[in-house]
Amino acid sequence: MKKAVIDIDGVLNNYPETSIAFCNSYLGTNFATLEEMKSTLSYREYKLMREEYIKSAFKHDAPLREGAKELIDYLKRKGYLIYIITSRQLFKENQLEKTILWLKKHKIDYDYIYCSIKKDFTIFEKFGYVDFVIEDNVKNLYNIEKINGQADYYNVINSENKNFTCKFKRVTNLIDVIKDMEGLFYEQFYEQEIIEKGVKRQWVNHSNIIT
Repeated sequence: MKKAVIDIDGVLNNYPETSIAFCNSYLGTNFATLEEMKSTLSYREYKLMREEYIKSAFKHDAPLREGAKELIDYLKRKGYLIYIITSRQLFKENQLEKTILWLKKHKIDYDYIYCSIKKDFTIFEKFGYVDFVIEDNVKNLYNIEKINGQADYYNVINSENKNFTCKFKRVTNLIDVIKDMEGLFYEQFYEQEIIEKGVKRQWVNHSNIIT
């Protein structure tokens, strides 16, 4: 079976915006970017803020990124095993349980979850070759590609990396990953049709909408 590696923070959710929002709420600041926050706060202030953020609902009850569930469901239908690889310290502050509950709440279907700072070595050691990787961290993508070789690599754009340049395909809405994998050259997206027995998802064509 094909294997897909999915990050959580910055891919399935809207990090670093979640961290910035918590900091502004917690410290009464008005930071717009993670870079501004890091350059303004002292090391001690930033570390203490991060420790509180890890415990907070800003992290563990964050909204799902647009298109995240659709992308996971698409990959599952295509026969991919879903490996969620996160740099979260899952055995600190009960993060493993909180993370699993968050995934369950949003009905994210996955096969395996693993914590690692060195994602490139973890992927090689645990899974061997993988076919698909989506990350917000550009450096991680380059490191993974160096070991893994040719595959489908996607970089999710956020306020921290928006000015970066890289050779990988870059997206903001995860529906765009589906469109790219399907080779769609005109605008299509999943539209939710509310019906009595639930939500039915179907492809609809909106050729007047420009990506």
